[in-house]
Amino acid sequence: MASSVVFIGSPEKSPKNFKHIVKQLFFVAPGDVIFRIFAAFVPPITKKYQKVYVDLLGPLLGLLILAAFVNYGYKFKVVTAGQSPTETVLVYSALMPLLCFMLCKMGRSRITVSETASLIGYGLYGHIVTLVFSFLCFQERSNFFFFVCLTVFGGLSTLRIALVILGTLVAPAARLLVCSVVSIANILFLIFVHFVYMHRTFTHEAYAP
Repeated sequence: MASSVVFIGSPEKSPKNFKHIVKQLFFVAPGDVIFRIFAAFVPPITKKYQKVYVDLLGPLLGLLILAAFVNYGYKFKVVTAGQSPTETVLVYSALMPLLCFMLCKMGRSRITVSETASLIGYGLYGHIVTLVFSFLCFQERSNFFFFVCLTVFGGLSTLRIALVILGTLVAPAARLLVCSVVSIANILFLIFVHFVYMHRTFTHEAYAP
């Protein structure tokens, strides 16, 4: 697995001028973005999906969609939370790649900052699809249906993240620890967003009136 995962388009590994880096990270054809979103749900078990394309346009788009949709669903919640959905999504989007990068470096991985940000950013689409299906079908009222969507969509995107990271880790002892922590953090964030911001009647003690 370590030799099969290939990152394509990482600016750190092919240094160019600033203008070229910006163009490479943010100017991506719509068809390429759509394919990379689809690939975010496919484990890297074939050569086609073992290629991890590095860009920030898709992750940024996912961040905006997730923040907008969670804010929309939050409007229907009976009991409001103390922190805004936008703040929570932004904090997660900033800290999660940082946590993943630091853990990977502990495992002697050669993954770069842009590669980590792109990988985690495309993983947001697993959150988006899970929340959208749960909202459209049952208005976030059915926890059972949410966890089914979580298992399918959130599970697939998290599995890809874990397997890609696994393929970059050199230290065998760190593989289980790093992949477990990243996967658990990714899934727990989605569960947190569902109950705190999307579930209409769920009330946490800290936010109870």
